[in-house]
Amino acid sequence: MAVRLSVAHLTRPKPGEVENGDGVVVRTDSGVTLLAVVDSLGHGPAAALATASATQCLTRMPLTSSVEELVAALHVALKHGRGSAVMLALFDGSVLHAGGVGNVELRTLGTRVPVLPTPGILGQSFRTLRTVSTPLLPKDRLVLFSDGLSFRLDLEQVRDQPPDAACAVLLERFGRATDDATVLVADVEPS
Repeated sequence: MAVRLSVAHLTRPKPGEVENGDGVVVRTDSGVTLLAVVDSLGHGPAAALATASATQCLTRMPLTSSVEELVAALHVALKHGRGSAVMLALFDGSVLHAGGVGNVELRTLGTRVPVLPTPGILGQSFRTLRTVSTPLLPKDRLVLFSDGLSFRLDLEQVRDQPPDAACAVLLERFGRATDDATVLVADVEPS
């Protein structure tokens, strides 16, 4: 069965700030969709600059690359900045390949995707990247988010909401006032 992703995301700077140190990349090429949430260290202009470097790198990289290759390219692109945490997911229409570095999360409703972010900071240092590959099914939901949302967020509260409404509720209910915050919701749907 052919499936597709229905994706929405919301990101906001720390309350009182203008520039956002979090960012999102969603793009599809050659039948592969990239979902990425970037959270650069701190907040404000320097964090926004690091996030811009990360998102530019992810926009240029071919989606035929592996998660490991994308993370390696990000690590090089971020070498001279303050560094970033990132969660990446590549979906090829049936299997999700995912991995992350730092304090970013990927959670699911439906199929369990046991991704555990690798400790560290891209652009500075991190341990050997841990990745996972998991087939996805229609009605699965992926949620990627920065530490600007509480890790206690409850996905059951938004189970029946479309991705854009789910993002708004999660950001409102679980967003922290002390940091930039980003959430991405992707539903697997029949195409």
